[in-house]
Amino acid sequence: MSERLLVIDDNDGVREVLRSHLAGMGFAVDVAATLTEAATQLALTPYSAVISDVSLTEETGKEGLAIAAFVRALWDEMPVVILTGAPASAPAAARIGVDAFLHKPVSLVWLGDLIRERIADRRGEPATATAS
Repeated sequence: MSERLLVIDDNDGVREVLRSHLAGMGFAVDVAATLTEAATQLALTPYSAVISDVSLTEETGKEGLAIAAFVRALWDEMPVVILTGAPASAPAAARIGVDAFLHKPVSLVWLGDLIRERIADRRGEPATATAS
């Protein structure tokens, strides 16, 4: 059984690149473009990890942190990785307890390996090697 990931980004191109690459690494990947869509999917589907852009709209610029706080409050064992082009949110992400706060652009192979490691760490298991 493959690990199921939720990728959240308001940019169609970024969302599709992440979905395609992570699926190619053996993950089952769902995507969401908004905070509301992500919350709905999180309520309906068990995920192994969440990868979110920090800013999903122009409203607050910190919707990814709201998602991270939501996940951390309900599923402490679920890794949360935040991707951003705006490093100013790093201290807030650290207070929430995100597993990684990464600056775009990021190596997609490295991202997949990091996610696999964080899932294993949260479960107290050894990480498995990738076939990439």
